[in-house]
Amino acid sequence: MNRTVNLTWLVTHWEFNRFFKLSDLIKGTLFFLIMGVIGGLVGLVMGRDAVSVPDIAVQDYGEFAPAALVSERLSFIDASDQDIDTLQQQLEAGDIDGVLIVDSADQGQLMTTGERPWQVVLNEFLAQVRTDFLLEQLDISDETYALLNRGFEVESRYLVESRASRVDKVVAGIAVLLVVMAVFMGFAYQFTAITAEKQQRITEQVISAISPQTWMDGKILGISGIGLAYVVYYGLLGLVVTAVLTWLGMPLGEVLALIDLPMLAVFIVMALLGILMWNAFLAAIAAVIDDPNTSQKSGWMMLPMVPVGFAFFALVNPDNLLMKILGIFPLTSSAVLPARMVLTEVAWWEILLAVVTLAGAAWLLRIAAGRIFAAGMMMYGKEPGLREMLYWVRRGRP
Repeated sequence: MNRTVNLTWLVTHWEFNRFFKLSDLIKGTLFFLIMGVIGGLVGLVMGRDAVSVPDIAVQDYGEFAPAALVSERLSFIDASDQDIDTLQQQLEAGDIDGVLIVDSADQGQLMTTGERPWQVVLNEFLAQVRTDFLLEQLDISDETYALLNRGFEVESRYLVESRASRVDKVVAGIAVLLVVMAVFMGFAYQFTAITAEKQQRITEQVISAISPQTWMDGKILGISGIGLAYVVYYGLLGLVVTAVLTWLGMPLGEVLALIDLPMLAVFIVMALLGILMWNAFLAAIAAVIDDPNTSQKSGWMMLPMVPVGFAFFALVNPDNLLMKILGIFPLTSSAVLPARMVLTEVAWWEILLAVVTLAGAAWLLRIAAGRIFAAGMMMYGKEPGLREMLYWVRRGRP
């Protein structure tokens, strides 16, 4: 027993150190920070035109009074005494930013050298000017207009109140996304760690010293550890950013205090078990793939995205019987249960049952991966079908 544990730890340690390089992760973070700073500076320079107040020459006010065209975000110049050709020359020379011609209370023309970001602001402003003009023409008071535009107010009362704050909902979403990130990182490393070794016939030499199950357990734990390491790294990075923003005066500390710690603990447990289960599944698939470029089983690698899709359905009706079942079913519970917990009241036994079934599924898939690996590592040229894989799981030995 001790020898098996030691060998499993040895393989886990080797797989983890083989792919995880903290220095590369830090360099990548610094690279993105530098690119972010450069992008911010470029955006600042390019955005000056967007925030500057444009000079718009009004050649014809139409039915609007000149005094109505006054705005802090737009500068209107009375050019009613100038012809359109002169204004066009000023526009081309860059002396003005646009020429406005009001044809009627319903439409007008705008001439610019190209599409400009302030055009949206101008359209909104002119729409308000039109509204004020029509209110005056129709002799409608501001109070009457406000009364007509006031919506119908509905106070919602729920028989089952959500016990989660908005912060908990954000945390649940982050937890699901981190699980997806860790699983897809495992998806990439599984091909390198299992499929490539099988193609190079390295595995045949290794399993002469240790059992296939021990070799597979080490790979599952090692690659899961890599995904968790990335999750922890980015989580710590987020805490650092939060601390800096709090120091700068943003009330993020008060926001973090709203997090429900027991709920957070459930999210973490479900995330850990979900990562282990899906990595065991991916390891079993990778063990029977000869060439990822031509294999028809590569589509199976997208299966971990299915629970995320069901989690979105839980947003519609979290108390639906199907959602309750999917919140316990191990292949979907890692994403659906957190979604249900932040939207409605979930019984304690549902949480316990979801954790137990997910842990059991991770354990069974780990055994299945070992048996499939033991039988499939010697097969070349022909990939086994689903029936053969199930036969190996039933009849195989770790």
